[in-house]
Amino acid sequence: MTEYQPEEPVADLEEAPEEDPENVLEDAPGEVEETAEERTAREDELLAEEPDPGVGLPRDEDGDIQTGHPAVDEVLRSLGALDGTPVDEHVAVFEQAHEQLRRTLSGAGDDQA
Repeated sequence: MTEYQPEEPVADLEEAPEEDPENVLEDAPGEVEETAEERTAREDELLAEEPDPGVGLPRDEDGDIQTGHPAVDEVLRSLGALDGTPVDEHVAVFEQAHEQLRRTLSGAGDDQA
């Protein structure tokens, strides 16, 4: 087995041009890492731009979205309660909401003949 031999010799480190430490950042490619404050401000701007998915939908006196279907309205109310609960409890609420919506959808049209 033979060892790999590069076709061109590697330049000696002593021959490398010296860099001026004052100008290193000016010549560096890419962006400089943003500070935590800048990142937070940018994220806040992006969140402020997100449209509310419920804009323009009819709401009741409590501000809950009204779809006209009581089972769906109840699921939406249950999801609205997530704001004050710990994240580790969200999965159970989502699973329950999904099951209720699945049952509602599977029975859609049964009452119409």
